[in-house]
Amino acid sequence: MLHAGFLILPKQKPAGEKEMTTQSTHPPPGTWNARNLLTVPEVAEWARVHPKTVYRWIKEGKLEAIQFGPRTFRVPEDAIGKFLHKTGYSKTTALPKPNGREQS
Repeated sequence: MLHAGFLILPKQKPAGEKEMTTQSTHPPPGTWNARNLLTVPEVAEWARVHPKTVYRWIKEGKLEAIQFGPRTFRVPEDAIGKFLHKTGYSKTTALPKPNGREQS
């Protein structure tokens, strides 16, 4: 292939290197996925606190979160349940769905 005056050759694999393959598998039950991860503003709205409070809970280790970048966190729904149990909230409080609606 010729591109802007340069010849681009396909990469050649070193001798003995195997072809990479991927398998499509479903995550085991109880693991997180994109549908049950909440943003910090979603958690803050649900808890009726400022987002800075949620960031403080994460920094202090009170609330489990997954960090995707330097300023991007997602909170698994089950982490909210654990947080509520540790802090003494009642179990009758419904966890929010990722779209912001309460579960029924």
